[in-house]
This record gives sequence, C-alpha cells and structure tokens, in this order.
Amino acid sequence: MPMKRFSMKHYYKIIAFLIVLSTVPVIITGTLSYWQSSKAIVDYSNDEKKQNIYQIQTNVEQVLKYVDLSITYFVRSTQTQEFLNQDMKAAQFADFHKLRRDLNHLQTLETGIEDIVLVSFDKRWLINNDGLVNLEQTDYEKINSQYLSLPQKSTWVMEEADEIGFENATKKSCSHYINLVKRLPLLSSTTEGMISALIPSCELTEIMGQNTDSESFLILDGDNQTIAHSNTTYIGEDGYIPNALYEKIDRSADEGQFEYDLNGLSYKVIYQSSDYNDWTYISFVKLSDLHMKSSAIGWLTIIICSILLVLSLFFAFIGSRVLYQPIKKLKGLIHHEDNQLDNENEFVLIETHIENLLNQNDQLEKRMQKQITQLKQLFMMRLYQGKVSENEIPVKVKAFNYSQTWTWMTVFSLQIDSVDKDKFNKNDQDLLLFAINNLMEDLLGEDKRFTPVVMNDIQVTTVLTVCDSDSAYTHHINQTAQLIQEKVESLFHLSVSIGISQRFKELTETKTAFAESKEALKYRLKMGEASIIYYENLNRKYSKVPPYPSAIKNKLFDAIKLSDKDNAKYELNRLFEYIDHHDMYHHQLDIILSRFLYELFELKEMLGVNIEGFSSTEMVKDYQQFNTLTEIKNWLHSEIIMPLIDHVDERTDSKNKKISDRMIKLIHENYDKDISLDRIAAELHYNPNYLSSIFQKETHYSFSEYLLRYRLNKAKEWLTSTNKSVKEIAEELQYNNSQNFIRSFRKIEGITPGKYRSEFKN
Repeated sequence: MPMKRFSMKHYYKIIAFLIVLSTVPVIITGTLSYWQSSKAIVDYSNDEKKQNIYQIQTNVEQVLKYVDLSITYFVRSTQTQEFLNQDMKAAQFADFHKLRRDLNHLQTLETGIEDIVLVSFDKRWLINNDGLVNLEQTDYEKINSQYLSLPQKSTWVMEEADEIGFENATKKSCSHYINLVKRLPLLSSTTEGMISALIPSCELTEIMGQNTDSESFLILDGDNQTIAHSNTTYIGEDGYIPNALYEKIDRSADEGQFEYDLNGLSYKVIYQSSDYNDWTYISFVKLSDLHMKSSAIGWLTIIICSILLVLSLFFAFIGSRVLYQPIKKLKGLIHHEDNQLDNENEFVLIETHIENLLNQNDQLEKRMQKQITQLKQLFMMRLYQGKVSENEIPVKVKAFNYSQTWTWMTVFSLQIDSVDKDKFNKNDQDLLLFAINNLMEDLLGEDKRFTPVVMNDIQVTTVLTVCDSDSAYTHHINQTAQLIQEKVESLFHLSVSIGISQRFKELTETKTAFAESKEALKYRLKMGEASIIYYENLNRKYSKVPPYPSAIKNKLFDAIKLSDKDNAKYELNRLFEYIDHHDMYHHQLDIILSRFLYELFELKEMLGVNIEGFSSTEMVKDYQQFNTLTEIKNWLHSEIIMPLIDHVDERTDSKNKKISDRMIKLIHENYDKDISLDRIAAELHYNPNYLSSIFQKETHYSFSEYLLRYRLNKAKEWLTSTNKSVKEIAEELQYNNSQNFIRSFRKIEGITPGKYRSEFKN
C-alpha cells in the first residue's frame, strides 16, 4: 500500500510538469500574438488618422494660400496701385467698372470668397460687391481701430458676422467669417489703403467634407478660437470643447497625440500645427472605435488558445504515463532491506543504490589525480613567474613524473584572436581558453610537453623536442603550431595566434622564454589573425623609426571636413597601408595610433560633434581591445569617421537648404526680369557652379528648368485670368519672341497658349 501511494505521488508530479511545460508556451504565444496584432491595428489606425488630418490641412491651406496669392497678385499689379490713388468719380466710371470686374474674378466657387472690400484711405472710398461708396469718418475710424492696428501687413482674422468692420460686406450666411486683411501698399511702411477678403467659416467645413462617421475634426486659430468643426455630434450633442483640452496641446510641437475623457467617453486626440497661419488641426477618435477590431482578434486568439490547451492537457496525461513506466520498472528491480526508503523519492533510492555499487578505490584515485593535476598547474605557473628555486626544479620534475629527455624546450603562448561578443560573454571566453588548454593536453603527449596552463587571457605550454639539427627543430615547431591552429579551428571554430619563444635547454630559463613568447604575441596586431610569431624573427634593433604620416592624416581630416566619404575611406586605407608597410616595434605602433586617435579626437571636438563610444580622451585607448590592424581600421571607419562625416553632412544640408530657399525667393521676385544663375551668384556671393549643384540637390530641378516652369505657370495664370495677348505675356516673361514662348509652352503643357486659354479660361 505505501509503495502504491509513493508511486502515484511522483506520477502526479510528472503530470503537473508536463501540463506546465505544454500550456505555458501556448498562453505566452497567444498573449504575445494578441498584443502584437492589437498594437499593429492601433498603430495603423493612428497613421490613418494622421493622414486624414494632413489631407484636411492640405485642402484648407491650399484654398487659403490660393486666396492669399490671388489677392497679393491683384494688389501688387500696377493697375490696382494706380486705381488706389484715384478719385472714383463719374469720370472714372470705366476704371471703377474694370476694378470691380477684377474683384469679381477673384471670387470663385473654389475659393469660397463671399465678398472682397477694397478701401482707399487717401481718397476716402470703398468698393465691394454692393458698389462704390464714400468712406465716412466714422467708418474710417472703425476700420482703423479693427484692422490697421494688426501687427502684420497681411493677416488672417477670425470674426463674428456682426462684428465685421465693413457695412453690408457679407450676406451673414455663416455666424463667423475668416477675413484676410492686407494693408496697402504691401511693400511700403505707409498705409494708403487696405483690401479684405471675407470667407464664411462654413466654407471650411465643406472643404473638410469627407466620411467623418468614425471621427471628428476641429480647426483652431492661434487664440484657440474654433474656426471650423465637422461632425459635432460625434463628440457630444452640444459640440462643446473644454479649455482643459486646449491646454494639453503643445503649441511648440508640429504634431502630437494624447487621450482625453470628454462627455463620459475616452477619445484619442491627434493634432497637427500649421506653419502657415499658426492654426491647429485636431482629430477626435473614440478609443472604443480604435479597439473594436482588436476585440475581434482577441476572441479569435482565445478560441485558438483554448483548443491548443485542451490538446496539450490530453497529451500531457498520455505522455506522463509513458514517461513513468521506465521509472516504475527500475524501482521494482531494486531490493533493499531498509523499509524507511519507501518514503523517499524513487530517484533518491536509485541514486543511493548506484552509489553503493561504486568502487571506493576508483573514487580515491580520481580525487588524487585531480589534486596532482592542480599541483602540476601550480608548479608551471610559478615556473613561468620565476618563483621556483633552482634546487626545487629537479625534485618537482621527478615527483610529477615529467619526461626528462629533451634536446630543446620552447614556450608556446596562445591567444584567441576574436570572439563573437553576441554569442559569448567574458565567462564564456575563459571557458574557451580552458577548453583549448584541455585540447593541448590531448593533442600533445605527456612526453612532448609539460602541463599546459592558463594565465590571464593566454594559454601557455612548454613544448619538448628531441631534434638533432636546427632544420629538424624548426620543422617540428612549425608543424606543431599549425596542428594546434587547425584543431582549434575545427573543434571550436576559433582563430588563434601563437607566440613562440627562442629555444632553451634549462628550466631555469622558462621565465625568460615565457616573456619572449608574450612579446612575440604583441606583434599579432600588425601581422593579423592566425599568426605564428617567432621571437627570434622579430626585428628588435629598430635603428630606423618611421616618421608619423602627417600628410596622409591631413588629407583624411580634410576629407572628413568636406564630407567626402569615399576619399576619407581611401586615405584611411593609405594610413594603414603605411603602418603595415613599415617594420616597427609595437611600442612605436602604439605611439602612432595613439597620436592619430588623439588628433582625431581634437578634430571631433573642433567640429562640435558628439559620438557615442568616443566621447572622452580615455576612450582613445579603446583600440587596444582589437587584435588586428584590420579590426582597428574597421572600427575607425564605422564607429568614428563615418559618424563624423554624417554630422558634418547634417550641418551642410541645413546650410544648403537656406541657400536654395534664397535662390527660389529671388526667382519668384524677379521672374519677369532678365534673371540668370550668374546674377544670382553675384548677389549671393557664391560660385555659380556651387549654387547650381546645391539647387539641383535640394529641388531636383536645374536652375533653368525651375525658372522655365515657374514662368510657364505664371503664363497659365495670366492666360486664364487676364486678357493679355500671347505676345504681351511672352515679352513680360523675357522671351525674345512669341514663337519661342509658344514652343516652350507646347513642349511642357502639350498644347499652345491660345488653345490653353480657350479650354481653361471659362
């Protein structure tokens, strides 16, 4: 009875273990799948809402900019400026009729302008859709107080219909109007008149028209006044927006988003600011709408995970019975006299029985063997450190049963060239050294070596040779070193370098030989990975010290300053070719590299650049962690020089943007004059070829192509909005004759100017 109770106890443990092992991955996988899919859906919805805001902003600003540009072109025309300074009396009826007709042309369905008011303060008259009226003193004072005190010459103003400063200027089709106010003339500090374009705010709501069933849009001006609103019922029947929501909008940021509770519902609020008129475009989306699709995915995930859990539980019960059968049979085969073991775990019982069967002598022998191995390693470490006395050496060699037959001895110092830090940490690297140390024990017989040891990051072995000639000795050492490298490569997939000391006969010289092998390893930096370096082959006279490559360094630094990545890479390769070409002592190499890095650090500081991993002078010595010149070169290229050039590029791009913007401004202001790249270069004090390359890079058009397209756009505007002849337009746009203008127009637009006017003017 106790036996059965005992067996079932462990059986339930196996069932519990298999249940946990099978269900936990299912639960984790299902949770992560739901979380990732929900996050992807929410992110997609956020991107979609941002795109909606951007589209609405584009549509609204396109209309506003068109109105602004049209009014600007109108008031800057010579004809309008002449009319502004005339008395509008009966004699000037033709001028008044032409002026009013031009004002009517500006009021199109696309712009939504309800009325345009032109006022002359000097001649005291006012023109709008109702006609021409004299400007009374009270009207002048009202206009002066409302509009002439505005800080800018051209301003968009939000006004209530009843507060507009012009009598009979609107039909009051909307409760609020957006008023574009420009003081005239635009390019003068004095004010002789003004023009006002009145657009009902309801027009913006129509411009915002799209499917707004799942969200609501709001436009605010710089003073948080509501300019236009769509779908007010989406955020509440009254459409009221509290001031606390406005306070959460960061006016200094171009865009942003946050969650807000309004009328008992949670909303995702996404906003975007405009640089054109400091308006803010806001989108309201209910969080419940955003998470609706996530809920469907959640239910599907729960159903799938439930099915997998049921299957996992079924196989856990079946598998536990199968796994328990061998344990049950082993338990039945063990016979014991102590009934107290019935209450112990069956694995403890099996282990105890096996331990009782082990030979105690074998255990003692293994323990002694481990102690002897440790004593041998300790002896070799003390020998390499020179801490073993001359009288102690023969005693230890005999006690440890070392071979005493050799012609020469040589110390091998082995070091791993590089370890993948993503796969191995520091402890793993130490384990790799000890694994290589064990390999040395198996690879070289006990009669061919002393006990291999690991000292810091170096594996050290004293190799014994029995050779009659120098050539035989050299051949044997070469074969041994190559065999070690091949075995390490095949077993551990590691590259190692080996420093080999000069040969010696007496163990008292071991300390010197160890120092020689370590010295030879230092030349691995220049010789590269998988090097076999003989101390006796090193040039240790160093009578000629190579000069510091200042010329190459200067060219490399110039390439960095000019953001020339190809030339910088070329000069960096030349620098390391110079170092590799000259035979130099490793201390000389350290001096050259350290000096170069300190000067590179000074260049970084001069450029005002912050590079992670190269932010202090102490980090200059970081190159010593690398094992070859190639690794140092790659580190310099990818981690320091390229980031330096990228930061220089960023500052250069910013400067180029400003230059191209100034060129575009000059083109827009002087398109009707004899303008050329050379004249702009002279005005901006730059080389024409330099300006041409900057303009091409920033606008993707050549200077002449951009000027041609801008002039043709002006021509299209005049063809549809004025009665100027083709010849007059060609002359104003600086064409030598109208035929050249017609050819250019047809090449770009596909039709002649006359046909374009007949098709698009109406």
